[in-house]
Order: sequence, then structure tokens, then C-alpha cells
Amino acid sequence: MPAHSFDALFRSLNKGELAPVYYLYGLEDVLKDEAVRAILDRALDPAMREFNLDQRSAAQLDPEEIHALCNTLPMMAQRRAVVIREVEAWRRKTKSKSEFQRYLERPSPETVVVLVQGSGEEAEDKELVRGSYLVRLDPLPTERAVKWLLHRAVTQGVNLDGPAAEHLVQAIGSDLAALSSELAKLASLPADEPLTPERVGRLIGVRQGETQWDWRAAILEGQTGRAITLLPAILAQPGMSGVKLVTLLGTTLIGLGIARRFQDKGLRGRALEDAVFKALLKNRPVGLLSYKEEASRWSRLAERWPARRIDAALEACLQADQALKSTTISDERGVLTDLVLGIGVKKAGETGEGEKFKSEVPNAGRDRARSRVMSVLSVLSALSALSASFTAAQTDPRLVEVIRDAQEGDSDSARMKVQQLLSATAPTDSLYPQIVYTQAMVANDASDMRRQLQRVAVEYSSSSWADDALLRLVQLDYASGNLDGAARNLERIRLDYPGSPLVPQASYWAARTYFDQKKPDLACRWITDGLKDPSANLELQNQLRYLHQRCGQFAAAAAPARADTQPRAATPVDSQPTIAGATSETTLVPAPGSDTGRAPTPGPAPAPTPRQPTNTTRTDSASAPTAATHYRIQITAVRNKATAESVAARLKSKGLDPITVEEAGLYKVRVGDYRTKAEAAAAVPQIKAKLGGSPFVVVGS
Repeated sequence: MPAHSFDALFRSLNKGELAPVYYLYGLEDVLKDEAVRAILDRALDPAMREFNLDQRSAAQLDPEEIHALCNTLPMMAQRRAVVIREVEAWRRKTKSKSEFQRYLERPSPETVVVLVQGSGEEAEDKELVRGSYLVRLDPLPTERAVKWLLHRAVTQGVNLDGPAAEHLVQAIGSDLAALSSELAKLASLPADEPLTPERVGRLIGVRQGETQWDWRAAILEGQTGRAITLLPAILAQPGMSGVKLVTLLGTTLIGLGIARRFQDKGLRGRALEDAVFKALLKNRPVGLLSYKEEASRWSRLAERWPARRIDAALEACLQADQALKSTTISDERGVLTDLVLGIGVKKAGETGEGEKFKSEVPNAGRDRARSRVMSVLSVLSALSALSASFTAAQTDPRLVEVIRDAQEGDSDSARMKVQQLLSATAPTDSLYPQIVYTQAMVANDASDMRRQLQRVAVEYSSSSWADDALLRLVQLDYASGNLDGAARNLERIRLDYPGSPLVPQASYWAARTYFDQKKPDLACRWITDGLKDPSANLELQNQLRYLHQRCGQFAAAAAPARADTQPRAATPVDSQPTIAGATSETTLVPAPGSDTGRAPTPGPAPAPTPRQPTNTTRTDSASAPTAATHYRIQITAVRNKATAESVAARLKSKGLDPITVEEAGLYKVRVGDYRTKAEAAAAVPQIKAKLGGSPFVVVGS
């Protein structure tokens, strides 16, 4: 069933039409609340509303409660209503969802059910769509947000004129929750004086001509000096950040690329604008002005922005994103200034504007602007980090073709092909987790990508793609600012896949994550482990060495605090414990080029949260190996005990002697008992040939 719009829902309600089940989803929660109110106003008798309305969370409902809620008769009224929020929880709670699906087959004529999906889950549930009146509620384009704001101002008695509303939307954005908050502040002012753009600018701290849109326009029009001059005022605005500015710029550059591609195909004038407008409607990017306005602007500017210039600007955005997320950078303004300069300086021979730029920006000729900076979208750094190895990673020619389609811009075709492969492949097939992983790589949005990657990491934890999936989740979490989530997935890599060839890459992301979390000891430990791995390529080693310099700074800062402690014998860097076998004490890593002849004074490292094993067949040990330590080969780690027992039973049928270890909420199935790590490593190929997957060596007493 195609999704209805916000307007279509209200037209239907105004006609007196009521569906038995409504399903509201999308990114704009404020519109969902308005839609719920409109449905309830139409469905319920105001006098008996309190007795005939139930609002519950899907995560808290069991099948019996769902049946009772939906089939209870109204009290002294024609109908009752049930609002069930957070229905995305039913993707995991299958019994409750199955009960509601049975209700959808024969809904009660006396009950109106409203399903509300949270904005964190963008895609609709295909199984709940059947039998529901589907309504998609996404962020409003700028012109609609202005109309919404003016209507809301009237209902709250705020004397807001049209130009003032436009300025407020341009300054705050189209986020209706933020606009509602600002409007509530304005409602407290005396109503005798109208709120003009100038007055609104003074009240919200954003003057006309100093918005993020003015900054973007200055860059696109080649007004580099003005763009740099605007930065201090814009960055001082409430809720503004460097990431937000470059997200806007990156999205715009992608739009310019679309316009330029159509222009290179021969489209001009109205035909070009129509093609760009249709592309915007198809992809529906958020955070822009009206699609018609953007299509017109991009079509007009496409002539000035050849593909090579757009590519260079996007690369500058990526570098800026990485710089803004590094704690070694001094401030956002400096990074953004470098970005503007990097985009503004034209390559020799590309245009004839070099002299004009030099006269506009003092000292702009020095060093060609130092470096270019920042990101296209909040997750672009993570996604771009994956793109280089996509085709090399896939082993099946059909999946290689899928990735190439996506890289060449034909994402719809790529998603269709991978879905066909999934439908034709049994979940027990060894190729299945690779298909799911590829589906994540060509996903339409970050939330869908995350969902598929989590599926690989949890449901197929013994496959050769689980460590890849975890690393991609780390990158997504880091790019979105979820440092705790990134740290959790890094710890899963450390504990469950210590022999993975991805450890050097994980070390780089761990260093950035823990430095940002103000945990330099953990960051330096990861860096040391990554530098020891010979599989790291030269570029990655250089990145790790660059981050390694901060470990020396940390050691110097920590030394005075330990001056009164008992000195202990130094541990050479090369003999320090690796991440997988870290002890409770560690030696700080000196910076390259520092004096290593004098032993640093080690001190106790802040211990990470201990993983306490629960009762199980054997107890795993996270401590460093001792003389009595044995080694085992881990086959899988699952969250369900029954699944672990099933795997163990299959291993026994193949002549192996498995043990099961419960640790940190996971059931880990292991085989073998080896005196040395070399013996265990030598047995891994044989085990892998027999079982498949990615078995690896772990310490086990």
C-alpha cells in the first residue's frame, strides 16, 4: 500500500472517513503527534474521551494485552481508540506482532488503532503495512515549515509576520520541535508590537544575512572572503556547530553533482531544473530549503561547478570532518576557515579567477590554504571509509556486480539484485551472511545499514563477515557521535575476534574513540597493538603513528602525578601486552623519537569495566596468560543458550569436544585444548576447513 501524505490524512478526516488502523512513520515526530490528535478528535466523543482512550508502548505489550486492548468494547460511545507507540519494538517481539497481525485480518469496527513508529526507525514494517492506513511524516520543506509556523503562531497568539517566520525557519531550520520551542519563547513577549525579522533576529541571536544559508551561498558564489567573515557570528549561534555547517555544504555539493551530471547529458533550462527536482523528490534529503528553490539554484550554478571541482570540494569536506572529530584540532573556526580556503583556491588552469581570489582574501596565496576539511553527511566519513574496499571484499561475482552498481550511482538496481539473491538463498547457506553484509553496504539510509550490520554481527557471529560488520558499526557510531556505542563494539572485536586482520583498522577507530572519551590509556593501548600488526598498510601505519604522538604527551602529563610512586622496571614497547591479553598494569608508550634509554615509570591503568563470567561449563579468563594457561579455538558467540547448545551438539557429531563459556551476556562455544598459542593457531585451518566460518584462538584455562 502506498504511503499517504500528511495532507491526504487531513482531507480524509475532514470528510468524516476513519480507517480501523493507522500506521504513522517517518522522521518528523511533531507531525506524528498532530496526526494522532486529529485522528482522536475525529474518532472519540469528547465527553467520554477519558474512558475510551488507551495509549501504550508496543515494547510493554504481551499478546494477551494486545487482544484485550483492540477488542474491548467502547464505554457509552460509538467507538474507542488505542494508540500504540514505538511499534519498531515489534521487529524483535514476534509473538506480540503476530497477535496484532491476526487482529489486522479482522479489525474491530468499534476500535480505531493508531500505530506510531519512532523516528529512529525510518523504514516502515512491511508486515504491519498490510491492512493499515499508512502515513509517512517526514520533515517539511522550508516553505511548508514557514506555513506551519505561521499557523502555530496564530493558535498561540503570537503576532508573527511572514518575513519574520521565514527568517526564523532559515535561522533555526525546519525542525518543528526546535521551531515550537522558539515560538514558545516568543509567546511570552507582549503582543502589542509585531515580531519583525529584525526583532526576531535580536531575540534569537541570528541576524538577517548571517545564517547558515548565507554562508553556503557565499561559498557557492565564490565569495570566499565573505564566507570566512561570516563564520564567527554563525558559529556563535545557539545549536550551531561545524559539523552542521559542513553537513549542509556536503549535501549541497552532492546536489550540485546531480545537476552537473544532468547538464553534461545535455539538459538545460527548465528541463534541467525538472530533472534535479525529480531527483530531490526521489531521495528526499533533509535539511535543505524548498526542493524547487534548491533545484533552481543548483541548476543555475552547475555551469560554474565541473565534476572535478565538486569532487575536490567533497574531498575537502571529508578531510574537514575528520579534523573536526580529532581532539588535536584547535577550534572549529580554524577548520572551517581552512575548508573555505581549500574550496576557494582554484587549481591552476581550472578557471581564470585565481587573481581575483588573491585580491579578495589577504595572504590567501600562502601554502595553498593549508588543508581542506569536513563531511557531506553525519555518517559520510564512515561510509567513505568503506568504499575503497567494497569490490575487493566480495567473493561472489554477483555481489561484486551489486557493489559496482551502487558505486556507479545505480543504487536502486543494486538493492533489487541483492534482495533477489537473499530470497533465493537459504539462511543456512555460507553465502547468506555475505549477502546480508552486502545489503548493508548498499542500504538506502544509515538506519537500514545499521540494522543489517547488527544482523550479521549477532546472528552470524561465527561467519567471516562478523568482524567486518562490527567494524562498520564502530564507524557508524563514531560518525554519529555515539562514542559509547563505538566503544562497546570495539570491545566485542577485542574479545571475540582478537586474531582478525581488521585489528589495525579497529585500532585506528579505537584511538579516535577513546581519545574523544578522554581515555588516553585505552587509546594508546590500541595504537600499540595496531602498530605491532604487520598486516596494516603503510597509510594506516602512518595514521596510527600520528595518533601515537599523543601518547607521549599523555605520558609527560601523567609523570608528575606518579613522581612519588615506587619505580618499577620498564617494559619495552615491543614486549607490552597486546589488547587481547592486557594486564591490570601497563607501561605508557613513549612518543616516537623520545628518549627510550630511561625507563618510564609505569602506573596502574584505569581498569575497564570487568566482564564477570556467570555460572557455566567453564569460566573464561580475561587475564594475561600464565604458565598453566591453555589455548582454545572459539567457534561462535551467540546470545541464546539454546542456540549455543545446538551448535555444541553439532560439533560433537563431527567428533569435536566443545565447551560453552557464558561471558558478558554471550554464550561462546570453543573446542580444543592446547598448551601453546602456536599449537592452537596451527589447528585453526583444519577446524575452518571442517566447519567453515572464522574460528580463532583464545586464552582458556
